[in-house]
Amino acid sequence: MSRLIASTMTHSTLSLAQTLEKLKAAGFQKVELCSAGAIAPHLDVTNITTSLVKETAKIIRASGMEIHCINIGGNYTLAQMELVYMLAGQVGATLVTYSCGSPAEGVSEEDQLRRHADFNSRLADLGEAYGVICSIEAPHKLSLASTTEAVDRYWAMQDDRVKLTFDPAHIVFAGEDMPALAKRYIPRMVHSHLRDAMPGNSLMRYGEGQIDFGAYLSLLKEGGYSGFFSMEYPSESAEDAEEKLASSVRFLSQFDFT
Repeated sequence: MSRLIASTMTHSTLSLAQTLEKLKAAGFQKVELCSAGAIAPHLDVTNITTSLVKETAKIIRASGMEIHCINIGGNYTLAQMELVYMLAGQVGATLVTYSCGSPAEGVSEEDQLRRHADFNSRLADLGEAYGVICSIEAPHKLSLASTTEAVDRYWAMQDDRVKLTFDPAHIVFAGEDMPALAKRYIPRMVHSHLRDAMPGNSLMRYGEGQIDFGAYLSLLKEGGYSGFFSMEYPSESAEDAEEKLASSVRFLSQFDFT
C-alpha cells in the first residue's frame, strides 16, 4: 500500500467536493484536508460551526474518500480548533496538524514559546478527547520555528504528547541542514509534507529544487518512520492543478512509498 497521499491544497481553486472527486479520479484513496486561506480554502476555520462540521463530514462521506489528516494553517482559538478536532473524529482522521505560530512584535521569544507550548498542550487534550493525534508543523518558514536553532528551542518546551509534521522544504527555505534536522526529529514525526525547495523558495516543482527525495525517504525509513507523506503545493487554476498533479505523480512514482 502506498503511503503517498495528496493534500487538497493541490486544487486551490476548486471546492472540497470537486477536489476530492479529482483526487479520487487520479487514483488516491486517502487525502490531507487542508485549510490555509486562499491557497487551501477547503475548511473555513474562521467561521467554523457545528453545522459546518456536519456539512463537511457529509461531503467527505459522499466522496468515498478517506481523510488521513487535517492540516490547519493560521492562528485560531481553542474553541475553533476543538471543532476541527471534532470533524477529525467524525471522519476518522488519524491526526490534526496545526501551525507553529508567527513571531509577534513586542513579545519576547521565550514568552511566545511558553504560550504556544501551553496552547499545544490543550490541543493534545483535544486529541485525547476525540481520538486524534495532535501534531505541529515545525519547522515552518517565517515562523517561530524557521531555523534549526529556533526549531530546537520550540520543541524543547513542548508536551510529549505533541507530535511533529515535518516538511523538508521549510528548513531548506532557510538554507540550513535539512537531513541533520530530520534525522534528529524522526522519533517525534507522525506525518511528512513533501514539497521541493531551494533557499528562499519553498514552492518549487518536484525535481527543480534542492531536495533529494530518495535520500530523505531512505533517512526516514532507516530511522523507523512509518507515517504517510502528503504532496502539498497550491495551484492557480483547475487546468494548472490537473497538469501539476499529473507531473507530480510522475516524478514521485520513482520512489518507494510502501
